[in-house]
Amino acid sequence: MNQNFRYNQAIVDKLQELIKKYPDLRFGQILVDFGIIKCEQKGDILVIDDPFYEESETTWKRMLDNKFCFKK
Repeated sequence: MNQNFRYNQAIVDKLQELIKKYPDLRFGQILVDFGIIKCEQKGDILVIDDPFYEESETTWKRMLDNKFCFKK
């Protein structure tokens, strides 16, 4: 099994856990709140950083640092 598969699986497993834990959240909220998609307000403009070219490992590490994904 390659590394991308492992990180992708970890991301999906964590998403399933979070969806069950927070059933009232919309999917887009989950992606932003749990650090999968980055959004930043710059004045009147909302800038969304599309992680299309980002390695799965980078996404997973950002999730590890997210206080909503993993309480510290």
